[in-house]
Amino acid sequence: MCLVNLVSLVSLLTEANAADPGVITLETGQVGALGVASVPLAQAAAGGLTVPAQLRLPAQQQQVLAAPTAGLVTAIQADPGASVRQGQWLVRLRSTQAQALRRNAQQASSQLELAERSLRRDEQLMAEGLIAQSRLDQSRTQARVARLAAQQQQQALGQTLGSAQVAANGDITLVAPMGGQVAELMVSVGQRVDEAAPLLKIANLQELWVDLQVPLSQSQGLRVGQTVQVLVGGEAAADSRRATVASIAPLLDERTQSVTVHARLRQTAAGGLRPGQWVQARVQTGASEPLLPQAAIVTLSASGEQGVFLEEAPGRYRLHKVKVVGQVAAPDGLQMVVHGLPAAQAGTPLRVVTRGTAALKALLKP
Repeated sequence: MCLVNLVSLVSLLTEANAADPGVITLETGQVGALGVASVPLAQAAAGGLTVPAQLRLPAQQQQVLAAPTAGLVTAIQADPGASVRQGQWLVRLRSTQAQALRRNAQQASSQLELAERSLRRDEQLMAEGLIAQSRLDQSRTQARVARLAAQQQQQALGQTLGSAQVAANGDITLVAPMGGQVAELMVSVGQRVDEAAPLLKIANLQELWVDLQVPLSQSQGLRVGQTVQVLVGGEAAADSRRATVASIAPLLDERTQSVTVHARLRQTAAGGLRPGQWVQARVQTGASEPLLPQAAIVTLSASGEQGVFLEEAPGRYRLHKVKVVGQVAAPDGLQMVVHGLPAAQAGTPLRVVTRGTAALKALLKP
């Protein structure tokens, strides 16, 4: 059919179907002219659901190295992306506060040493009968006070600096609290920082979370410990990894009507996966959902709404808005898993339009 005749046909049919904007009625010849064709609706086999998933770094796989006291950054050992081992020195600070804490702890330790030496001497003199009991009691009290002061100063030094090494000039050497990679460097040499200011973040990428959303109707059969196939690069990608379901959220996402599943993925020796990366996750479920050929999905508006045309009778087509919730690989191409279709009549499967959808969309009333 020539383009002029096709435009005229679309114009006439649009006026004829204006009474019911969701239904389009065509004569037999018009169906052929517009190239409209439909196929019976299939059902997804139980267990065959592929959904988008995002990789995330577990909280326990990352740590922030912070400044124990205010000071000046004098040296940085590692750049972003560098691999570090636990205990490796990373940052040096010059801190007058750390210098004072170290000096106070040393002075308290020296006072304790003198008090204990004096106590030992007085105990010896008391045993020889050369001093009174009151003097020995006084020495014992002074030793207890000195011991308490030394303990307090050491506690203050330990609570403030932790495992950091402090030199006599106040230089603090901070070491890596865990092995991994420097994910973010937040300071530069010569910068002054406050107490508890973050200096750098270390991340261990050997283990990642795979976060995926499974529709509620597909969530039957999900269990902790089951395998999730992670496909990097798409459904047909050769790069496939295996993850294990670690937890299933008890609450339902009200907006998407889906269940959030967290799976644990161990990186291979080659690595290559990064937090924030989007992948495809294939999960085994115990439910079945309608399957549509990808060609049946019609985008209805700029907002991204989607729909399909169902053939209610020969030449009669009704638009139904749907939501794509997953996809399944098939020999003849991707099959889309959707929500929003009506239930089929007993013994009469639904038929979905796979060709001529653009022409039917053009016949819809604006």
